[in-house]
Amino acid sequence: MTRGELSGNVLLVDDLVDSGVTLARVQERLKERYPAITSVRLAVLWYKACSKVMLDYHVQFLETNPWIHQPFEEWDTVGPHNLGAWIKRGLQNTRG
Repeated sequence: MTRGELSGNVLLVDDLVDSGVTLARVQERLKERYPAITSVRLAVLWYKACSKVMLDYHVQFLETNPWIHQPFEEWDTVGPHNLGAWIKRGLQNTRG
């Protein structure tokens, strides 16, 4: 969500780009919703080779498309002592 009106040059920043579908849609939506925007540039930390969108700025290009482990992901805090319970809970959630 944005507050107020956007105009002129806009820099759209995200952590990473996989396929690029979401980033491209957000870029299009910004241009539709805020006609006073003259350009939208895209910047990410990690730019995966599988992306279909062209970026203006990135920190690291990832040619092999690895999975990025974000620090806010729940399983990053799982230690060896409770890994079994975590896996079991995940399997139960997929069985519905």
